[in-house]
Amino acid sequence: MSDTTSSQWQPLPRLRTHEQVVAEIENRLNSGKLKAGDRLPPERQFAEALGVSRGAVREALRILEAIGVVEAGTGSGPTSGSRIVKDSTVGMGMVLRIHLQLASFTQDDMIETRLMLERLTCHKAAGVVEGDHLNELRRLVTQMRGPHTVAEYNDLDTAFHVGIAQMSGNGLAAAMMAAMREAMRQAMVAGFENLDDPAGTMSAVTDEHQLILDAIAAGDGDGAAELVTKHIMGFYHVLGLGTSTQMG
Repeated sequence: MSDTTSSQWQPLPRLRTHEQVVAEIENRLNSGKLKAGDRLPPERQFAEALGVSRGAVREALRILEAIGVVEAGTGSGPTSGSRIVKDSTVGMGMVLRIHLQLASFTQDDMIETRLMLERLTCHKAAGVVEGDHLNELRRLVTQMRGPHTVAEYNDLDTAFHVGIAQMSGNGLAAAMMAAMREAMRQAMVAGFENLDDPAGTMSAVTDEHQLILDAIAAGDGDGAAELVTKHIMGFYHVLGLGTSTQMG
């Protein structure tokens, strides 16, 4: 029989009131009582139902809105309460960006992780016999060939790579891809703007996108994975981001 004396037990953490509200919403999501699209009660009614202050409800909703779980409602009536959404990119991107700034991990870590995801999603996308995603990727490549600001081109580039991840059918990979691109966006745009010939680089990058897309459309997963690896490592090298990322 094991010893269960009181000295082995530690006090439970005392949750602040707004944390209890967050925990209650999380519990209802886990149990299926809440789902994406559902509306929470208006702030006053919600606070009364939970037996907490309106300030606690307000703080809890701010946290959940910041991480992409709720969308704030305004006004009065049946559409005034916050709505449950599932925008994981917002929260994941913010967390990655902050921890990158805090040096919890490095740019090399981000780039290496992105490479692993890109190789996986390119390989899986090449096995998908479906036209809508391919047509959207073709549209993006065509649009990239027009004149753009660096920020506009970066957004199209992001949409292309996230689109491949979506085509792969792996929702988590797509969300992580979008979040990593958001976390690196500022550094990528700044690096692009410092190039001697941004327009020439845009043209070269678009040509590489076309090669990746052609390999995916042909069902060549291995070829697409190799092309995207060369593409990403070369691009980050041109921008001066990362220092030692290699794929084994």
